[in-house]
Amino acid sequence: MGGRDISVHLDARTALDDISQPDLLIMAVKAYDTESAIAICRSVIGEDTMVLTLQNGLGNLEALRSWKGAKAFGGSTTMGAMLESPGTVRLSGLGRTVIGSDIDPDGARKIADALSQSGIPTTTNENVIEEIWSKAIVSASINPLTAVLRVSNGALLDSDVISRLMDEVCSECVAISNAAGIPLPHGSLTERVHQVVMGTSSNRSSMLRDVEMGRRTEISHITGIMCKYASSLAVPAPLNRTLLAMVESLAIVRGERLIS
Repeated sequence: MGGRDISVHLDARTALDDISQPDLLIMAVKAYDTESAIAICRSVIGEDTMVLTLQNGLGNLEALRSWKGAKAFGGSTTMGAMLESPGTVRLSGLGRTVIGSDIDPDGARKIADALSQSGIPTTTNENVIEEIWSKAIVSASINPLTAVLRVSNGALLDSDVISRLMDEVCSECVAISNAAGIPLPHGSLTERVHQVVMGTSSNRSSMLRDVEMGRRTEISHITGIMCKYASSLAVPAPLNRTLLAMVESLAIVRGERLIS
């Protein structure tokens, strides 16, 4: 903020046992861990606690609503952050944060106000599916490319060739969402992708970091689900299929067994 580094120290825990019932639980685990996280929280978190997902990929909100019903909120954020070391996270861009108000507008507004008052500007949108799919498209356009090319977000706009490739990946995703009948926001998703890249230019995407650290990526919950929709709707998606195969192949090169 204003060119100054500001440190915030949080009371962090590694278990839920000694935590009193919170007003809000934010689900921020990897998409492939959502179901196991729900299983852990189910016996600890009371019925009055609201739960919010701002995760990458598709399917997280549906999983939370199967547990919490109308107390589960979906949303999206393009905030950029990097885990520098265990217990140390560096914020690299505030981005755009939106909470879905499709079921409980008052609850969504309370969450948005709390985040805004904490320094994270947040708005609401009754079309939460639009927000989640838009973020999924942004993620599918940026993250796999950074993982394959091993570059920060901003580097995707440094070359006309790479920028054009990113735009074409985005166009494939938009075609898939249109065929699926998913409403998207007015305006160009390609422009939004560029805005996210510029707003988080120094950020190394979570998928890139996972590749660098030898961890499992969320590719199956981002690009993989896009490709599944493309197959079921007979929509061509050659670039997304190629990126899916390339990112999955990185695990094979490391000698790991892929888990889809």
